[in-house]
Amino acid sequence: MKKVLFVDDESNVLNALRRVLRGMRGEWMTKFASNGKEARQLLSEHPFDVLVTDIRMPLEDGIELLKHTVQHYPQIVRIVLSGTADQEMTLRSVSLAHQYLMKPCNAETLIDTLENALSLRIILDDPPLTALLGRLRSLPSVPTVYLKLMEILKSNESSASEIGALISRDLGMSAKILQWVNSPLFGFQRTIGSPTDAVAYLGLQTVKALALSESVFSQFNSSNTPGFSVEALRQHSYQVALAAQWIARTARLDQSVMDDVFLGGLMHDIGKLVLGSNFPAKYCAVAEHFDEPAECLAHELKIFRTTHAEVGGYLLWLWGLPKTVTEIVVRHHSAGPETADVRDPAGVVNLADRLVREGPKYATGLGIDLPSFEVRT
Repeated sequence: MKKVLFVDDESNVLNALRRVLRGMRGEWMTKFASNGKEARQLLSEHPFDVLVTDIRMPLEDGIELLKHTVQHYPQIVRIVLSGTADQEMTLRSVSLAHQYLMKPCNAETLIDTLENALSLRIILDDPPLTALLGRLRSLPSVPTVYLKLMEILKSNESSASEIGALISRDLGMSAKILQWVNSPLFGFQRTIGSPTDAVAYLGLQTVKALALSESVFSQFNSSNTPGFSVEALRQHSYQVALAAQWIARTARLDQSVMDDVFLGGLMHDIGKLVLGSNFPAKYCAVAEHFDEPAECLAHELKIFRTTHAEVGGYLLWLWGLPKTVTEIVVRHHSAGPETADVRDPAGVVNLADRLVREGPKYATGLGIDLPSFEVRT
């Protein structure tokens, strides 16, 4: 039985949580604490899977509790449930929490968030991965701009200008997205001059995926991942994303699948960045085989007893990304079949990765008329 700890200093909030979670008693063990001190005691007594905490509390605020949890129980999934009035404090917790929910949070959203987290954790809950995660010095935090984009997109009144204005506040991200949008990858006949134009031409979901990717890759540089180039990995990821989107469109898959495989392609190798930055000396031996996927995976299994696919999937699961995208990342090396008419989203990214790596020769063997996904920025 999975165990969830809720922490909030408002008794009416805790009582409401007890009521809405009554139907889950057969599946989850739930505990409740009114402050950080009580929460620490409960954490020492039970092996919790998830911590859901408010931020602004007396005695010990949620940020201090999250720091304590990171230090002593890094395997616990950490979710902030906070009011809009506490937005500034919530943003201070970006590097400490995995997911964020805003008050008032309806029962359906809360239960769905916990169910998705716990169900996918079962997929990723293997001892070697858990042992490795306990040794990580750091995991990249979910980008603030992505959280803000998610909040805007939840509104039915979100517009291209609003999304563009948000991206424009981050000059580095804005410049990078415009660089990619104006590259031959997208093939626009005119120059895209602003993030607002990028949203209008590419669509909200594509720009959201690009914003997440740029936020993640900007947290790394080649000095903390010796043995491979972060920029080369970024370029490869963009190529795979575009190839996956093209395959899905050619196969006439649903728009939701095209969105998933695009984001999955951008994120499919994120586990390499996590492993490379946390174990730079050991990962050099793996990086030598990036162009040979089978050899790369074999070396990762030998050294870490898990692979970048599982590590990347775990990270995206922690961030609360859709289960469909997380499963693409976890399965992108094992999925098939090797045909352009794939129906499995992970199989689409698998094929896209092969097409980008092996190019026209591989495409000809499958009877595919392959467009160019060369990156020239």
